[in-house]
Amino acid sequence: MNINYDPFFSEHRADPYTVYAELRHSAPVYWAERSKMWVISRYDDVMSVLKDTTRFSSDAMATVLIGMTPNRSYDGLPGAPRPSVVTSDPPVHTALRNVVNRGFTPQQISAWKPSVERIVDDCVATMRAHKRFDFVADLTIPMPVIVIANVLGVEPERYADFKKWATIVTAGMNGSKRHLGYAGSGAAAASAEMSKYLAEIIARKASDSGNDLISVLVRAKDGDVLTAQEAIIFANLLLFAGSETTTNLIGNAICALLQHPETLARVQANLKLIASTIEETLRWDPPVHYLFRRATQDVSTAGTTIPEGAMVTLLLASANRDETACGDDASEFDIDRKVTSPHLAFGFGAHFCLGAALARMEATAALQRVIPLLSCAQRTTESIDYVDSFQFRGPASLPMEWT
Repeated sequence: MNINYDPFFSEHRADPYTVYAELRHSAPVYWAERSKMWVISRYDDVMSVLKDTTRFSSDAMATVLIGMTPNRSYDGLPGAPRPSVVTSDPPVHTALRNVVNRGFTPQQISAWKPSVERIVDDCVATMRAHKRFDFVADLTIPMPVIVIANVLGVEPERYADFKKWATIVTAGMNGSKRHLGYAGSGAAAASAEMSKYLAEIIARKASDSGNDLISVLVRAKDGDVLTAQEAIIFANLLLFAGSETTTNLIGNAICALLQHPETLARVQANLKLIASTIEETLRWDPPVHYLFRRATQDVSTAGTTIPEGAMVTLLLASANRDETACGDDASEFDIDRKVTSPHLAFGFGAHFCLGAALARMEATAALQRVIPLLSCAQRTTESIDYVDSFQFRGPASLPMEWT
């Protein structure tokens, strides 16, 4: 079969899963000529790369998305800038992760729950105040951004700015404006604008005794702390990736339930099924479809040699539908699914998503309030427009009306 796939082109944007299946069955390690990248699609192979931080470097996340030269010169000297938690490898990544983990303890996540539920309630009240509404514009976009703003200790009323910046950066890094480059697309300017705002906030919090996330991370503890620049990078990342991931997770879950009315009826009758609905959504239609790595040496994968220095795309969404890991019915949405292999929607290993527990908690709060209401609402359009990104996947809008 003649496969034509590239992670940064739109031929398969409406339905990427058909070509993912073709790749798994016919070309598990595929050379994408236009982007000059190796694409890995099978579960075991993707898992193997995610675990191997020695032969596959995460610096590719910066190289591929924003064109940065891989930072191979960090020597650990005082004052030397560290790569971000997403683009670094152990032992630098381990040191950074140890610092930021202080802000994401189970106790801290639980402490945020009442605030998250209040924010969801406010969004639902807005939806119910009008005959017609949009689940995405009224709930799945504002709620996660306001939550992250509260967590960081920045003004929630700036959420429209945060969303604007995130939208511009996404389109420039992995969406329709990628061909213009990080600067030409406006992504660099949007990122700089957000960083300038965060720098002002962080400067005020450096001597603060607050318990918000920024204060915790820039306040020295056990001899380690994020520098101001590292805190800006991390806050930038959290506002961008944290909100986009949760927005798409909730949107994909609502879409999946609307497409499977029998499952929706079961969940409406028993809201305890929301937890398994979230996990099956993360497997079946995850918010992030792929990650990048750089081969640090020649590596043989599935009988193909990936040369040193090559960029690699790991198709998380394809791995999650691999029949060898999830069963012959892996392409079906089944909230009763029993699998022995964990889904890879949040990655795996050293780079497992730091905010996974927060995303699950936000999605749970949203779906607990929204799912009962779906019995008295209907979609006003059959088609779904997806967000302007090849890497992220979720509905850009979901217009509905109360019945």
